[in-house]
Amino acid sequence: MNIHEYQAKKIFSQYDIPILKGYVAYTPQEARRCAEKIGGNKWAIKAQIHSNVRGQGSFIETDAGIKGGIRFASTPDGVEQEAKNMLLKTLVTPLTGSEGQEVKKVYIEEYVDITFAYSISIYIDFSVEKVFVSIQDVTGNKQRPKYYMTELDINKKITIVKAVSWVTRIGLPTKYRTKAAKIIQKMYEIFKTYSAFRVDINPLVITQDNRFVVLDGKIVFDPDSVAKYKEITCMRDVEEETPSQIKARLNNFRYVKLDGNIGCIINGSGLGMATLDLIHLYGGKAACILDLGAEPTKETVTNAFKTILSEPNVEGVLINIFGGSSRCDIIAEGLIAASREISIGMPLVVRMDGTNAQIGCRLLFESGLPFIVKQSMDEAVRVIIQSVQEIV
Repeated sequence: MNIHEYQAKKIFSQYDIPILKGYVAYTPQEARRCAEKIGGNKWAIKAQIHSNVRGQGSFIETDAGIKGGIRFASTPDGVEQEAKNMLLKTLVTPLTGSEGQEVKKVYIEEYVDITFAYSISIYIDFSVEKVFVSIQDVTGNKQRPKYYMTELDINKKITIVKAVSWVTRIGLPTKYRTKAAKIIQKMYEIFKTYSAFRVDINPLVITQDNRFVVLDGKIVFDPDSVAKYKEITCMRDVEEETPSQIKARLNNFRYVKLDGNIGCIINGSGLGMATLDLIHLYGGKAACILDLGAEPTKETVTNAFKTILSEPNVEGVLINIFGGSSRCDIIAEGLIAASREISIGMPLVVRMDGTNAQIGCRLLFESGLPFIVKQSMDEAVRVIIQSVQEIV
């Protein structure tokens, strides 16, 4: 689950991570009042959508050709005008796809001049199922060390001494090293407290007036764990979710949209990463990946299959299941039920292994529906890629 920049900063401030003064606005007039409340003579106006490359975006409906979801103004009138250029307009960034996202609110923040800038991330790498911290100098000074990354032991705390040694490696000025180390400790506390997938600060800056503050940040939460935390659940912005993401949440499966043409149904994040890796290895591209979870019902599978088939860019579907607590016969029944309700005109390749796999495969064979059943994951991936390429 993603949250907005202003929401991430609210969490940061609760953990004593320094942020700039800022307020959310839903109208141009409110944006002006926010600027006046902040004070000063220059402000940043930031579109609030679930994308961390807003500055690289552009607005579809703006006649003036406004570029970038992060703008600046030096008068309250200018803040109001920039907010007007953004609000209720569609912002397209490299991460939103061509359809973009509508901007329903902006974040007005005090402006600062930057001397140095750094990126800090704590995240789970699902391909190896490990947690890492990465620290990077993003100032642009090629004379200093740029990047450091190390694996974290989730059973151990990050000590000040250790964190100071990390920021020293990227050349952070001595007087700020202890402050940066404490920020890393707080980020890790947020990461573990809220079962986050990642916590990012990018950038953490040293200003020309010697302040050390967060300019932008992002937190991504585990959707299966977020319900335990009421203060996080209330931050969910359903207006930012696609119809497929809403279906996934209502039906208790995970859904990630990608930019290829092969829809993938799997059960388990490890199997999902392996599936994506094989598709990439053999020259294919996934359109989306849907994780059924540990014990899907027939109804869950039926709704999941319908969700995949409703994606306009999906030209073929790969169902890759390893049955443990998941029963392959239940999954087969759900696939058959969905296939009988809607017309399917694309390749459907299934690989099942584990609990009741033989029963599931037999049900698919006997259904008379156009499922191509393969025994190995490698073979199934090759077949779906070849089948989709033949359609093209």
